Amino acid sequence: MYIAYAMVCLIFGTTFLAIKVGVDAGIPPFFFGGTRFLVAGILIILSFLATNKQIRLTNKNMKETAMVGVLMTTVYFGALYWGEQHISSGLAALLAATTPLIVSIIQWQHKNSGLKIIGMCLGLLGVGVAVVTSFIGERATSSGLGVVVLLLGQIAFAFGTVRSRKTLSSGVDAHLFNAYQMIVGSVGLLVLSALTEPIKTLTFDTNILTSWIYLTIIGSIAGHGLYYWLVRTTNSFFPSTWTYISPIIAQFVGYWWLREELSIYSFVGLSLVLLGVFWINKDMRSEGKPPTPQPKLEKVISETTEASR
Repeated sequence: MYIAYAMVCLIFGTTFLAIKVGVDAGIPPFFFGGTRFLVAGILIILSFLATNKQIRLTNKNMKETAMVGVLMTTVYFGALYWGEQHISSGLAALLAATTPLIVSIIQWQHKNSGLKIIGMCLGLLGVGVAVVTSFIGERATSSGLGVVVLLLGQIAFAFGTVRSRKTLSSGVDAHLFNAYQMIVGSVGLLVLSALTEPIKTLTFDTNILTSWIYLTIIGSIAGHGLYYWLVRTTNSFFPSTWTYISPIIAQFVGYWWLREELSIYSFVGLSLVLLGVFWINKDMRSEGKPPTPQPKLEKVISETTEASR
């Protein structure tokens, strides 16, 4: 389980860079994301068919899966892809660190409310410190709007994480769930693309193709498959803590690959956000400590490898 968690952190820590490379190369963001998730979802379904696995969901599970697809793929990734046109990949990853904070607020318990209020204030202060430079300078309007859009996307992602836990706890296969939610979410992204992005702006080069392939195979199939397996096996909070580690990875790979600025504001803000999440969840033993996983890790890695072929 912890190896799977480490893989999720590493994969998600690099996908912010891959998205930035693609959108900076000129591909329309909604089209970029929509085609990525559509192809990834279809590949997983085809792998299930090739191995004679069940691909049907109950009507109730399908409705819940569709809702998660809208929240976690259409809304969240639509906001992320659009927002990375205006802000760095490192800052986008840092804003993702607010997910556990938002999940904790959604699942609010009145026990030790004083500590939780302190934690929430620390988290909000951290976000403010991290994004303050985005609202200063010549690009303040566009970068500030990018920050706001991404934060709204994080709220959708947090609600989707909580809802996905309910569906996955009923025994739905994590990879099948991932496939259907990506397909539903991709339709929303492609509709947005058709309404807002003229086809004549489509361009393709090595950077676009490389980032698209990486995001589709490694990010969507492997990363999200492992993420939903962790949600099903543990709880809705523990898997979301990938956002503790991935922003640090994203900051350094963004600096290494794109020479993005390593700002002291980013690291101070991230520290405050994580401290806030710690205080909010200090007494949530059942949510903060993952139980022993039921499926063996070898099985989920085998399924993920099989789905990515």
